[in-house]
Amino acid sequence: MLYEQFFMLHRKLAVNAPVHTATEVTLEQIADTLYCTSRNAKLVLRKLEEKGWILWKAGRGRGNRSKLTFQADQAELLQEAAQQLAEKGEYKQAFELLRTYGQGIRTNDSYVEWMNGHFGFCKEMKEGEEEARDSLRLPVYRLIETLDPAECYYSFQAHMIQQIFDRLVVYDKAKDQYMPVIAHHWESSEDGTNWTFHLRKGILFHDGKELTAEDVKFTVERLGQDRRNAWIVRELHSVEAVSPREVRFILNKPNRIFIRFLSSICMSIVPKHLLIHDEEQFWRLPVGTGPFQVEEWTEERLTIHANAHYYQGRPHLDSIQIIMMPEDAEHCNVSWERLLQDSEQFGHGGDHHAVDIIESSEGCTTLITWNMKKQGPFQSVEFRRAFNLILNRSDMIRELGDNRLYPARGFIMDEQAPYRKDFHDPEFAKSLLRQSGYDGSPVIMGTLANHIKDAEWIQNQCASVGIPLMIREIRMDTMLHPDVVNSMDCILHGLVLPGEEVCIIENYEQEGSIVKEFMDSSLQDWVKECIDDALASERCEERLSILSNIEERLREEAHVSFLIHTRFFASLHPSYKGVVINNLGWLDFKQIWRA
Repeated sequence: MLYEQFFMLHRKLAVNAPVHTATEVTLEQIADTLYCTSRNAKLVLRKLEEKGWILWKAGRGRGNRSKLTFQADQAELLQEAAQQLAEKGEYKQAFELLRTYGQGIRTNDSYVEWMNGHFGFCKEMKEGEEEARDSLRLPVYRLIETLDPAECYYSFQAHMIQQIFDRLVVYDKAKDQYMPVIAHHWESSEDGTNWTFHLRKGILFHDGKELTAEDVKFTVERLGQDRRNAWIVRELHSVEAVSPREVRFILNKPNRIFIRFLSSICMSIVPKHLLIHDEEQFWRLPVGTGPFQVEEWTEERLTIHANAHYYQGRPHLDSIQIIMMPEDAEHCNVSWERLLQDSEQFGHGGDHHAVDIIESSEGCTTLITWNMKKQGPFQSVEFRRAFNLILNRSDMIRELGDNRLYPARGFIMDEQAPYRKDFHDPEFAKSLLRQSGYDGSPVIMGTLANHIKDAEWIQNQCASVGIPLMIREIRMDTMLHPDVVNSMDCILHGLVLPGEEVCIIENYEQEGSIVKEFMDSSLQDWVKECIDDALASERCEERLSILSNIEERLREEAHVSFLIHTRFFASLHPSYKGVVINNLGWLDFKQIWRA
């Protein structure tokens, strides 16, 4: 890349020199800088000169050195190069270029401004298509490691899975009703151990094959085969395809809310006829029955386009491009929440300052979970309680701002959250630290890039009482690796848990859940017993009461320190219609359109 060769020369030979100032240099120095031969160095210099980026005056005769003059502004050229890479979809390379040769992505305001214009709504022509697509291009700051419902863990993975796949039913929390999707009717035995579902006719996978009860049976049996989300079928005795459109589930124990289990995203139905032949190949371009189908999936991007034959109505948008940005680029201001504001960039008239604010009904709770499987001062309950009492969450909200709303006392933000008083007591915390026998050894806290500000704030509070807190920034794709998990004394993380029973249970049972993985075995066994008791209960109030006992024990024994409740917000121009933030904190793609 000619740009990069210019930047290599500039960094080596004229990093502090003004533009248009000649620098004495030998051809050998040029070749060494570009890691090439002298002959190739001459070719590069000629190309750079043709571009007007440099002037090269070769030295003649013994002792006469050559002179190199940089004509182009390095910062402008760097932005131009990064933009060209981004326009080709090579976003990671663009940010790598900025990191290597610029002042870093955090301070490159003009590039960030350009990126915000590059993302969002656009009209896109594809080769061979007569009409431009209505597309939405959005950045995310983590890899989509899987689109397999059986292996899904993070909320964004779950969000994308529900664009591609469907479930038997979905739960509408606002209406407190189960809504038919693939199944149009269902019934259960009085004791909650036998459940039968009747399937719609004519539901097609994206490859045109009709979904049947065999696909449901295959999906659920596959889920129980040592998958991350196998917890959800641990008490399933058998599943039977009674007919092509009738499927029956037999449970070992009563589960009064098994239908709610079936509405979980990990229960999304996958095609038996494709997966049974070559599972590895299938997940390179997965096929479902959902409103969008996968067009392209690489490390750089995921492109999905509208399923024109979707049985619940075609999406209004033609395609969605999810661009995987480097995680460390999250510190800049390129985010999907701000991308639907500026009508001017799309050529529309009207009031460019009119902005609608939408927010989610659910949110995210941040918390610190202690690693009870690792030795350290935090094995003492007095130490953990002291740590909790150090933190003034109201100050944290006021000082850090953004979408931090209320001090958290539990996993779910309830109606009392705005009025609940936060309790902190640094002096009592110091007394507890003395009781614990704390010797001043450092505590290692792991967290993701988007929680670094919170971690640094907590680090300062800890320093005030003599606890040295060491922060380790970890990546989303390595967060659950055993060597990473085992090296952390605690992890500061966020949980998106819609206030429903199954989501709470998932937090305690799912393979890889930090809350579960950091529990000792005796606590895990007690939690499982509580969950079984809750599932056997007929009344919702009784189930929630039993589940709240788990949270109460975790809080009282300070296995977790709840921090802040947040909520998801987005700003958009009024020309965008049908925009809703779902309970996973993301846009519901199917209903979006532009007036």
